[in-house]
Amino acid sequence: MPDPEIVARAVRKRLDRKNDARESAIRISRQIVRECRSAISAMQSGRDYVEHLKSARKLSRELSRAASRFPDILYAGYVMDAQQEIAEAEILAAHIEKRPFPAPDEIGVSDEAFVLGLGDSIGELRRLLLNRLMENDMKGARKELDAMEEYFKVLMMFDYPDTLLACKRKQDVARALLEKSRSELVMASHMRDLKHRLKR
Repeated sequence: MPDPEIVARAVRKRLDRKNDARESAIRISRQIVRECRSAISAMQSGRDYVEHLKSARKLSRELSRAASRFPDILYAGYVMDAQQEIAEAEILAAHIEKRPFPAPDEIGVSDEAFVLGLGDSIGELRRLLLNRLMENDMKGARKELDAMEEYFKVLMMFDYPDTLLACKRKQDVARALLEKSRSELVMASHMRDLKHRLKR
């Protein structure tokens, strides 16, 4: 029969390794969230976001390596949050750069994180739409609304229990944002037409 202390030491060694991986995953996840949020903020204000996005991609690879041996860490909430931010930033960057819509495996995120990030990207598209309206760029605003409608249609393809994919709230929020954006675009168009008529 093995000595209890020897067994316990072996168990503790494995748990120490797992704890180290967990702490690394938490630290890297926080860094990813910061970089992605900085990238998205830069996208919205027309500033350079490429370095933030590159940093997030590099950190994402580090996160995968840190958590790869421990599936429960890989699917922990803090890792999911980080991957969701990556998905949102990558989807928005592809839209801005007019690149093909990215797939989850291309950007290194889980399917679940991808869908949730897609839901959040609709809110960022709305911010782009409002920026266009402030610039009196009706054509640009219409393009942002078209993208919102396309992404919303894709988001509504996912109908699963919350225990598998908690996206119903994202869908509800996206629907409300889309309806509000449509109304605002119509109102802005009417106002522009009225100004043109008054100038005649």
